[in-house]
Amino acid sequence: MMKTHDPSSPSGSPPGGPQSPRTARLADWLWASGHDLRQRAPEPGRDDAVLQAMRASFATRQRSVRRVGWRWALAGPALCATVLVACVWLLGTAPPGESGATVARGSDFIVLVSADRWAAYEKAGAGTAWLVPTDVPRERLALLGLPYDPAAAAEPVHAELLVHASGDVLAMRVLP
Repeated sequence: MMKTHDPSSPSGSPPGGPQSPRTARLADWLWASGHDLRQRAPEPGRDDAVLQAMRASFATRQRSVRRVGWRWALAGPALCATVLVACVWLLGTAPPGESGATVARGSDFIVLVSADRWAAYEKAGAGTAWLVPTDVPRERLALLGLPYDPAAAAEPVHAELLVHASGDVLAMRVLP
C-alpha cells in the first residue's frame, strides 16, 4: 500500500488513518482518472467532423499525387529513347579502326589504324609497307570483333600483317 505524506500537515507526521484525504492508493487515483476521462466524451458531431476533415485531406493529397504521377509515367520511355539515340549517334561518329574491325575496300585486310592513318597509307602507295606472315593467338580475333571458338583460344591463327616502314601495323589479313 502506497501512502503519501503531506509535509504541510499540522502535526508534521503522516496522517494515521484511511479516512484522511491525503492518504490514497495509486490504483485509486488511476481509477478515478479513468472514470473522469470516460465521463468526458466528445460531442456526438465531433467524431464525424474529424473523420470528414481527414477524408477531405486524403482526397486532396491523392489528387495532387495523380496530377504529378502522369508526368513521371513518360520519363522512363523518354529516357530509354534518348539513350538509344545517343548510342546510335556515338557508334556512327566513331572513327573506323577504333570501334572494331573494318575491312579495307577491295581487299581482305582488316584495318587496325584510324581512318586518317589508313588514308595516308593509301595516298603514299603500296611501296611504303611490307607484308609480314605471322601466327596470331586466336583470342585476338575476339578483340577485333571477329568470331572465334573459345575452346580453341590457345591455338594460333595464320595471318599476314601489313606493316608500315615506320613499324606501325596498319592491317591484318587472316589466312585459311
